[in-house]
Amino acid sequence: MKKGKILKIIGIILLVLLILLMVHTIRNTIIICNLQKKAEEYSSINNYHIKETTKLSDNTTMIINQYKKGEKELLIIEKIVNEEKVKVSYYNTGSRIDMFAETIDEKIAELGKSKEILGKNTMIILQTDNLWQTILYSVTARITTTKVNDYECYSINNFLSPYNLLGENKTEYDIDKETGLVRKTILDEQTTIREYEFGNVDNSIFQEPDIGQYNLKK
Repeated sequence: MKKGKILKIIGIILLVLLILLMVHTIRNTIIICNLQKKAEEYSSINNYHIKETTKLSDNTTMIINQYKKGEKELLIIEKIVNEEKVKVSYYNTGSRIDMFAETIDEKIAELGKSKEILGKNTMIILQTDNLWQTILYSVTARITTTKVNDYECYSINNFLSPYNLLGENKTEYDIDKETGLVRKTILDEQTTIREYEFGNVDNSIFQEPDIGQYNLKK
């Protein structure tokens, strides 16, 4: 086979691969931009409850409940190991944050330690700074369809945004097609399921525990 014909075949193959890469990137970019736009609608909501359940290992589970209504916030972190539970709650009154910790042995409270609550949530899990970043991260992303608790989702792998948590070997976000909100996250061996409620948070949830039952930390 003549050298010129070989080069022509190689050129055609490279052109086909380039077209396939462009189609792949354009498809991913459109999907991700649509999900970002849908999730953006929830970012300004100030009345919500988000529950995250993470299986850390066979005998360890982490449950995080975050409540927000106006300036008030409540973050509850529970770690359950072999049915023994450690619970830490952060109450943000709008002017200060009070912490209440409970273990099987003791209860500790710390009042007004910080002015910023831990674990600030973002509704836009596929965050980027601009369209060019979205296009760049879409090149490596692999997007398929899946279901999470009967929600139709896009399963997104290898979207390498610096705003996202990344596993060493596997990073997967299952994003609700209708809302753009993440329903499941897989980081290596850890799987997190996320549930949402909007507009149903009552003021009673922000009532702090009886301080008399806790050892006050100075």
